[in-house]
Amino acid sequence: MKLLKHIIKPLATAGVFSAMLLTSCNKNFFEIEDPNGIEDEVMWESEGAVGLYLNRAYAMIIPKWPTVGGIHNSSDETNNINADFMYGRLTENSVTDIGTSSGLTANRYADIRRCNTGIEGINSSKTLPQASRNLLKSQFYFLRAYAYFNLVRLYGGVPLVLKAQGQADDDLQVARSKTSECVAQIAADCDSAAAYLPAKWTGNDVGRATRAAALAVKAKILLYWASPQFNIGNVSSRWEAAYTASKAAYTACVNDGYSLIPSYGNLFIQEDNSEILLVRKYTNTKDLGVNTEQITRPFSETVSGGGSNQPTWNLVKAYTMSNGLPITDSRSKYDTVIFWQNRDPRFKATISYNGDVWPLSGKAGRIQYSYKGVAEESPSTIVTGFYCKRLCNPSISAAQAAYNSNSGGGSGMDWIEMRFAEVILNLAECANETGKLAEAKDMVRLIRKRAGIVNEADYDYGLSIATDVISMRKLLLNERQIEFAFEGMRYHDLRRTRNLGIMTNRESLIPTPISPYVGGTGTDATKIYLDRVYPSGVKPRDTLNLQNPDTYRRVLQLAPASLEGADAISMPDKYYVYPLPTTFTRTPIIQQTNGWSGGTFDPFQ
Repeated sequence: MKLLKHIIKPLATAGVFSAMLLTSCNKNFFEIEDPNGIEDEVMWESEGAVGLYLNRAYAMIIPKWPTVGGIHNSSDETNNINADFMYGRLTENSVTDIGTSSGLTANRYADIRRCNTGIEGINSSKTLPQASRNLLKSQFYFLRAYAYFNLVRLYGGVPLVLKAQGQADDDLQVARSKTSECVAQIAADCDSAAAYLPAKWTGNDVGRATRAAALAVKAKILLYWASPQFNIGNVSSRWEAAYTASKAAYTACVNDGYSLIPSYGNLFIQEDNSEILLVRKYTNTKDLGVNTEQITRPFSETVSGGGSNQPTWNLVKAYTMSNGLPITDSRSKYDTVIFWQNRDPRFKATISYNGDVWPLSGKAGRIQYSYKGVAEESPSTIVTGFYCKRLCNPSISAAQAAYNSNSGGGSGMDWIEMRFAEVILNLAECANETGKLAEAKDMVRLIRKRAGIVNEADYDYGLSIATDVISMRKLLLNERQIEFAFEGMRYHDLRRTRNLGIMTNRESLIPTPISPYVGGTGTDATKIYLDRVYPSGVKPRDTLNLQNPDTYRRVLQLAPASLEGADAISMPDKYYVYPLPTTFTRTPIIQQTNGWSGGTFDPFQ
């Protein structure tokens, strides 16, 4: 049973996509036809046919690269945001992850139906060997759990459908289940999956769920249920359950050979590394390509575009010093001018700043400049003054990084949905909340040692500042912001911990040349053009030692500026549990979420 490279991808081309949609507005959301699926009883006697049906489920359910500027990828870490989310303008129809119609690709209950059909079909098989039945069915259980997980963390309780429904059913209208019931079912499905999933897959099967991944998802949903997003009364038993599950997931990962890879900077570049638990595979082909690197690179190293996923000054300030102390600590030795020096090594692996040596496109010694007026960059693509290095492979050229939906190309960089570092930090959080501060520190210490933070003086990798549950909570939230920068985690972590309110105006820090220095290549004799090649054969910028604070102060001015313009960040309390779109609540049996228009459903039960 091979996980062929073509199955973990967007579902189809536009023509096939159109054929999948069911346009009738009278269709019920749980009455979903699958014109591309074979569901007769003969199919379930063929391991190959079931495998293909399963492959499609992976393609439908495993997340893709986050949408730049999408709601769930909006936070204080980047220049790209969804304005309605950031400025408090979301409506009942803004968060449509659950679906927008009864179409196969526009309704997450189509994903769930495929899993239910797979489980029921395998159960009905008369000839499939038991070992094959167990292995195939365990993957459907995992995928069903993951589909529900992604709904519950957004909406709380949703309709819990555990059998494939069709036109012959008389119970197509399904009310929302309690959030606690959904959480319990996700955990149970993960247990069912873990019972028969292997420790690892090899070859073309890499990308399938493993038993450690199943246990990690179980721990994660229990962490959400224990966290302030849903645990309003801070019920301790929820934290104990989350801790037990997180400990089991951690132990399974260790026993099954998962580990932190030595180089944090290689996480997305080194494919199929030992840290990856859940992944969507990409290549440089047309249907499997991805344009993330092309839109993330600086303008100067693309064939067109660039400038997305730029780190904010807010994110830059979040990085600790190399001794693990925050920059606000008087012992940290932080320099406000040459702010990049002596920082947590993950800073260097993630953030490109003005004057940074970044050998992008394989250009040894290449220096990235982002000051105002720099010649080789487009003014419109210098938004924050920083670029994201994590999502760029420095060894490929601008032409190789370019992706075209008609012809392919691009880096083919895989999307890592979950990795071992998250299991470690999830366990740290649960340990902290259950009174095990020492164990929580042990877990974070693993992360910081891999990062390259030094154990200076008696700072214990910077962990000495955490002396109780509250201070450790703060440290963990910051640690997650750094460790998972640009992995789509910041938004979810702020919602889960009820910390959306800590987001302040996003800021840029674009260096401005100080007269007589100026960006560009002009000819005014009274100016010194940083980018102009003078008769001496060099550019003035190449003669400057930007690692010297006095030189930097003489040539460039640093002044943070807000990226919000006339808008003000607003995070209403109701953002912690979203409403179902009105396409789902138009039938009386499905209640709307409390706090939203007409809402009567309590998501905290």
